Amino acid sequence: MSILVRRSNLVVPAVQSRMVVRSWTRHADAVTVDLQDGTPAAELARVRETLRQSVALAGKGGAQVFVRVNADFVYADSNAAIGPALTGIVLPGVEAADQVAEADAILADLEKIHGVTRGSLEITPSIETAAGIWHIREIITASPRVRQVGIDEAALAASLGITQSSEHDAFVFARGRLCIEATAAGVQPIAVADPMGVQTGQISHETMTQIATDSRNLGFKGMVCGHPSWIDPVNEAYTPTESLVDYYTQVREVFAQALAAGTAAAPFAGRMIDVPVDEWAKDVLAMSAACAARDAEKQAALAAAEASFDSSIPVIG
Repeated sequence: MSILVRRSNLVVPAVQSRMVVRSWTRHADAVTVDLQDGTPAAELARVRETLRQSVALAGKGGAQVFVRVNADFVYADSNAAIGPALTGIVLPGVEAADQVAEADAILADLEKIHGVTRGSLEITPSIETAAGIWHIREIITASPRVRQVGIDEAALAASLGITQSSEHDAFVFARGRLCIEATAAGVQPIAVADPMGVQTGQISHETMTQIATDSRNLGFKGMVCGHPSWIDPVNEAYTPTESLVDYYTQVREVFAQALAAGTAAAPFAGRMIDVPVDEWAKDVLAMSAACAARDAEKQAALAAAEASFDSSIPVIG
């Protein structure tokens, strides 16, 4: 099975035409057009009219595109978004498996109506309450459409009645539970931390890289980006470095030589290289190759889009 490389996911409000128009130029692995936050109820029908066009535009640079739907209007929002450019939906406020199952049935119906490949649209549950954290295993195994899952930490903080702070991390358990349960189920946990909620001032490239690196070291496989400036450091943090690739390339060579010599372990760079280390080396090198392929794919799409892009195309009136 191919490796899913979705390191960065840029969120843009569906009502912000200028942000949607520029989203395809940001080099994100994915873009989520957010139909929930910031869209007044009175504007929802109007925004839906151009949603499919917004999704297509957001994907011109090679990003996989999601739409964050309203929990009460999954059918209407998904129906407005569905098309060749849509990868899936982000389902907010999931607390139980039946919500995912219901969304699965809706997408199956819409795939049939619109001639989209059966089972191709994904569901990314957004966990926002204590009940959602408690039922995470049932939620992520409720449908094969679930390939990623994340915690909306701002929403979870509100539901728990707490204030996030940089001095005290209130979500150590929640993040750990998510990463362990998701990884065990073969689903990618994605970090949905909000650095702007706990830090003041401009977030530097170095700070964002460290935040993303910390989330990767917790077991996350990607990160939601609330600002375009986060994308490059997040992509960097979730991509194996050249030095790491060089090290594990040598590890594989040393281990292969050891096997050829009739032994299952060999010393290298101050440690013993054995089967578990070699297996990890395979994973690192495979991820490096997958990231390189994904970046090349985006670069090709970006170049083609830049050559043909018409900035006069309206997105949202």
